[in-house]
Amino acid sequence: MGNLGRGVRIRAESRSAEARCRACGTPSRRRHSSYLRRLADRSVAGQSVQVDLLVQRFFCDNAACRLRTFAEQVDGLTVRYGRRTVQLGDLLSQTGLVLGGRAGARFTVHLAAAVSPSTLLRLVRRLPLPKIGTVKVLGVDEFALRRGHVYGTILVDMETHRPVDVLPDRNSATFAAWLCAHPGVETVCRDRASAYSLGAQSAIPGVQEVADRWHILDNLVSALERAIRRHRSCLAEPEPEPSPPAQTQTTPVPEPANPAASESPKALRVRQWHAEIRALAARGVRYQDIAKSTGRDPATVKRYAEAATWEELIGPPRAGRRSILVGHRDYLVQRWREGCNDAAVLAEELRRRGFSGDRRTVRRFLNTLTDAVRQLPLPKAAPGIREVARWIIGLPENVSEFCQQQLKAICHRCPHIDQLRYLARVFAGMLRNRSGSRLDQWIDQAKASGIPELQTFAGGLLKDRDAVLAGLTLEWSSGAVEGAVTRIKLIKRAGYGRAGFGLLRRRILLSP
Repeated sequence: MGNLGRGVRIRAESRSAEARCRACGTPSRRRHSSYLRRLADRSVAGQSVQVDLLVQRFFCDNAACRLRTFAEQVDGLTVRYGRRTVQLGDLLSQTGLVLGGRAGARFTVHLAAAVSPSTLLRLVRRLPLPKIGTVKVLGVDEFALRRGHVYGTILVDMETHRPVDVLPDRNSATFAAWLCAHPGVETVCRDRASAYSLGAQSAIPGVQEVADRWHILDNLVSALERAIRRHRSCLAEPEPEPSPPAQTQTTPVPEPANPAASESPKALRVRQWHAEIRALAARGVRYQDIAKSTGRDPATVKRYAEAATWEELIGPPRAGRRSILVGHRDYLVQRWREGCNDAAVLAEELRRRGFSGDRRTVRRFLNTLTDAVRQLPLPKAAPGIREVARWIIGLPENVSEFCQQQLKAICHRCPHIDQLRYLARVFAGMLRNRSGSRLDQWIDQAKASGIPELQTFAGGLLKDRDAVLAGLTLEWSSGAVEGAVTRIKLIKRAGYGRAGFGLLRRRILLSP
């Protein structure tokens, strides 16, 4: 019975004629006494539930048992010393796993079973960890416990896509010890880092390693961007040479005596730093000593010292954020010169041309046009380096016709980018179609191309050839591992970054 609005109370009594001793398992029918237990249960109709359960105590008839009496437990309802039913305990444990301490405690208020954050985390820590069976295909990757300082390792069964264990660091020795303790691994899926490769080969010599295809493609894109940056002057469409006035005689403006006088402050600073660092590195000074003497970051010193020219260290000049009107501005200027200045009409015309913006965007652009602009051509912004790399690597059906025409014009102006496009697309097609048999041929072509960035990329592939060849041939890849790392980031943020490794490990392995 109970009171509406103040919870529900259920009174029950156990009438079992027999129970087994919890210490020795001997069945007993001799009743000793009975006592009342009060258990919290899952809510009903939004109201809390309390079970007043009368249970019995029995004598243990085994003379060798350490217990003289014992209390019976109702299967599926009670546990020793428990003040909650098994069902409510499971619900609170899953709440703690999914939401963590504080967020889970706020949610339990709506379950009419409010508990503290510490109680939820204590229930999570009591959960048993899943047993690790035989894993044939193992995925491994690092994740940040504290970004830039402390890293852990996630291990995933690639056949079930479920995490099997979490290691407290990313050392090769720790990974090798885990592999020795869990035999049966036949294939290891990893990224391009060498630590896990060393650990796998030291524990299981000759084990099949598979390099992740996404990381291979990412390394190719990085090489593309560096190569395009060296030829960034070819990205912008050359301005047409102005015709000289018919009756006006002009005096030519002499070039500045100092070429640096026409450079921007950023370009001047980069050029000076590059000359200074390259001069010190040429004398054999270590990067760490150069960083101390110049007061710059060691990573910056390394980047400047390895750059052949200072132009590689700066990106192309940008007029600002690229507008959604790119590809439509010439049409708007033409219509405006024809006398149409209605933003709603022009927006509707642009939508038929693939424009996805609204009338206000068109109006803001029209407001920038003045009478002086009517007779002047609209300057065209150069595409970005990453944008050009995306045009090269992306599938043709995912690149608009306008962007394909721009890329074709860039390749026509620059033979180096044209050669870069050919080799990059061949490799991307080889990766997508998993045709690794052509890898050695592509490496030879890249080395003979004369493009330093592709030569460096090909050299890296050659050092890790077996794993790269397996990644370009086999079906396995590290997509499931990357998904597990993304889920770990969510769990970390839900815990406000204050969870210790033990609790974080349990939430990773036990969360649904």
